[in-house]
Amino acid sequence: MQTVCFDIIALNRKQLTLNKCPCCQAELDSRELEPSSASAAFCRQAGKPLVTTSLSTCNGCGWWAVRELREDHAMYHPPVEEWLVMDASKMTEPSPHARKSKDCTAPWEKVLTDEGFWAPAVAIPSKDAVLLFGAAQMLLPKLTTPSKDAVGDKIRFLAPILFPLLVILLIALFFS
Repeated sequence: MQTVCFDIIALNRKQLTLNKCPCCQAELDSRELEPSSASAAFCRQAGKPLVTTSLSTCNGCGWWAVRELREDHAMYHPPVEEWLVMDASKMTEPSPHARKSKDCTAPWEKVLTDEGFWAPAVAIPSKDAVLLFGAAQMLLPKLTTPSKDAVGDKIRFLAPILFPLLVILLIALFFS
C-alpha cells in the first residue's frame, strides 16, 4: 500500500465531492466511517468537536480515499482541518511523502488506527485537486463583468471622493 495525505482545507470554499475514480474514471462508492485515532486525539483537546469521516472506494480498480473533517465549535471562529488520505499506488507520479505497506486487506483500516498516516500532510497540488474533484472552475474564483448599473452605482458612490482629488491633481499639474 502506498498512501499520501493531503491537507485540503484550502479547497473548502465550495463543498467538493469525490465522484469519479482518478485512476479509471469509474463511479465511487462512499460511506461514513468511525473517526480515526488522530481525530480521537483532536476530540480530547477540542471544546465542542465535530468530526466527519468518510470512505470513497472504486469497485473498478480498488482505489480508495479516507476523508476527514475536524471542527471545534467551542471557538468563535472554529478551527477547521480537512484531510484526505488516499491510495497513491495507482497514480502515475507518487508523492515524495508516500508510504508503503504489504497489508492489502482493507488498507483504510490501518489508516484509521495509525496516526502516522495523518501526520505528514502536504498541501494538495492543483493538478491533483482537479483530478480528484473535477474542473478547475471550483478552485478559481468565478470572474464576471459588472453590469452598467453596478458601474454607475460605484461611480456615484466614489464621485464625492474622486472629484476633489481630480481638482487638486489638475491644480498641481497647472502650476508645475
